[in-house]
Amino acid sequence: MLELVPGVRFAAGRSPIPGGGQQRRDVRDASVSRRTVPWLAVAALGTAVSAPPASGLNIGDKAPPLSVSEWVQGEPVDLKKDLGKKLYMVEFWATWCPPCKMSVPLLTKLQEKYKKDLTIIGVTAPDDRGNTASAIKRFVKERAAQMTYHVAIDKNEATTNAYLAASGVAGIPYAYLVGKDGSVVWHGSPLEPTLPDIVEQILTGKYDMSAAKKAAEVETEVNRRIEELQMRAQAGQWSAVWDSLVGILKIDPSHTEALDMLLRLYANETQTSKAFREWATGHIAANRSNTRAMQRFAAVLCLNDDLATRAPDLAIEAARAAYESGNPRDASVIATYALAVYEVGALDRAIALQEEAVSAAGDERETKETKAVLEYFKKCKELQSSLP
Repeated sequence: MLELVPGVRFAAGRSPIPGGGQQRRDVRDASVSRRTVPWLAVAALGTAVSAPPASGLNIGDKAPPLSVSEWVQGEPVDLKKDLGKKLYMVEFWATWCPPCKMSVPLLTKLQEKYKKDLTIIGVTAPDDRGNTASAIKRFVKERAAQMTYHVAIDKNEATTNAYLAASGVAGIPYAYLVGKDGSVVWHGSPLEPTLPDIVEQILTGKYDMSAAKKAAEVETEVNRRIEELQMRAQAGQWSAVWDSLVGILKIDPSHTEALDMLLRLYANETQTSKAFREWATGHIAANRSNTRAMQRFAAVLCLNDDLATRAPDLAIEAARAAYESGNPRDASVIATYALAVYEVGALDRAIALQEEAVSAAGDERETKETKAVLEYFKKCKELQSSLP
């Protein structure tokens, strides 16, 4: 999970689409001087969710009951009493949390789409950061048309402790899906782009519970290693930090923050160019069929603002691997490949690929962004032909 503002942590969102989106800005903001690297190591990866305790709340466990002091919106929900009727989502948020505000329209859209089969409950606990009962009510009232799901005020943080603390989760927004048998079937950021697909799979009986458990185990191990990385970074043990990051990426080849941090270390000369290229070449070779991992690696490489450490050949190789192994109608994968070839001046190829991306775009936002990049590429082509 990534911290964009102090105290607010959330998982990386949709894979980058060149030319727009928050993730592009996040990666670009990573270019800093060498003296700031120790802080960055903690800021970029030290804010990750702590590993769940062995006896904590895991996938497959029975969901704790909701302890609510007041229902701000919607009728009261009793998970035990209403067992078997619907799929439930218990989502934790706060009025001061910017990513939580981003999740509101997404959750509303999800609630409207599955209103007969899904009930979403936004739970928030009053705190000393301005998330008072009156602020919560005002927040919900001001978003009457955009926040149509249930909203509850936690009672003495009992629900927050039963879910977030028990799972070892330290940041919000964070959500839990509770199946019809009353067990937790998924948990993660409500900003996770695959969440609508997960809900659909659960409701249609196509959800792979064993795969979800395995993914949760991987996340737990990754978070344990991140805790180790924190200590090494604070001690200035950059060689050990490098080894930790490489270890994380062996377990989770698409871990965006680990990829980003590894590039920061390389860009700041903590590791030699040769070491990075050897690792990157091996990473691509070992994960060519992993579309997500290859796209994310290509995007991180393309968005490296330090020209001295740019590796356009590696970016193209990773982007091409994602393009050839992935869904031929995935606009973000195609657009990442277009950006990679654009970076080396192959404008005709970039334009052709971006046209594919526009054609494959799945929604209005994606269509708008991919078209904007296409127009930019075309403008570059026109200017190129007019140069003396």
